[in-house]
Amino acid sequence: MAQMNPRELDVLNILWKSDEPMMATDIVNSGEGLTQSTVTAVLRKLLKENLVEVVGITHSGRVLSRTYRPTEASRDVILQNFTESYNSFHDVISESAICAAILTTDKTPEKTKAEVNKLKALLAEYEKRLK
Repeated sequence: MAQMNPRELDVLNILWKSDEPMMATDIVNSGEGLTQSTVTAVLRKLLKENLVEVVGITHSGRVLSRTYRPTEASRDVILQNFTESYNSFHDVISESAICAAILTTDKTPEKTKAEVNKLKALLAEYEKRLK
């Protein structure tokens, strides 16, 4: 998939934050400034690209509505989009600066510590490969 537009990323982000599958109206009502027509079009595209899946059908008032959740493939696409964006400015900002900036966005010390431990393990693995 090509670079995702901001609305596609918004919809995926909303779906990833939710513990439950969501209807299109739930996404619209999430407070992210998305319209019903935008969400419907984005979901159609994401469904075609296998980045979301229909997991059920439920009543929304008097009509039946599909419920959606993101697929694991969408996580890979988001990472690919992030990496492609990073490549456009990697000469200006180092990998270590990016990691430090990302770690400071989380205000939960326990989660930050867990991520630091994961990074240590990843770095150790990369060092082994470089030898």
